[in-house]
Amino acid sequence: MIKYGLIGILLLFWPETIQCSKEQSFELVTNSASIQVTGTSNLHDWNMNLKIFDCTANFILSGSGIKGIDEVTFKCKVTDLKSDNSLMDKKAHSALKSRTFPEINFNMTSAITTSSNTGQFNETLKGNLSVAGKSVAVSIPVICRLYDSNGIKIIDVQGKTELEMSSFDISPPVFMMGALKTGDKVTVSFSLQFKQE
Repeated sequence: MIKYGLIGILLLFWPETIQCSKEQSFELVTNSASIQVTGTSNLHDWNMNLKIFDCTANFILSGSGIKGIDEVTFKCKVTDLKSDNSLMDKKAHSALKSRTFPEINFNMTSAITTSSNTGQFNETLKGNLSVAGKSVAVSIPVICRLYDSNGIKIIDVQGKTELEMSSFDISPPVFMMGALKTGDKVTVSFSLQFKQE
């Protein structure tokens, strides 16, 4: 009797357990998305912005909270990276081999949750980033916050990571016949919002 009683209790709660964590698809809110690439040179710092890109993400929700990210894909055109200087854009696009490899792509392969609570979680996304024809394994730390806006679930994603151009066999651009030389390291910062589909 005791055995069957316990089984009955487990079966009673089984459907709820199944529904406790659900993967859900969210759509990028394009008008609020921001990606910035910054770097250094021997004369001054520089930055480029990316406003046009595609990014999809599946988030795992648990009850009223957020548990993690299950899938992320990203792609953009190299020529959509823009600065306030057309000469810099031309040099940067050439260094990134935009004619031969016109796209930058990222595909997540796994994720590690470092901390989590009802409305926020910190996670490190691991995946392959393809730039200038070379794919490199990268780790990108992100902070995600879940909130409700007029009955629609919104997830705010913030992140920043450092990359070395030489890892992708990219020669840092030079200007003014070599008088201005850019550094090898760049920082990619992003602020994205996703709404529940």
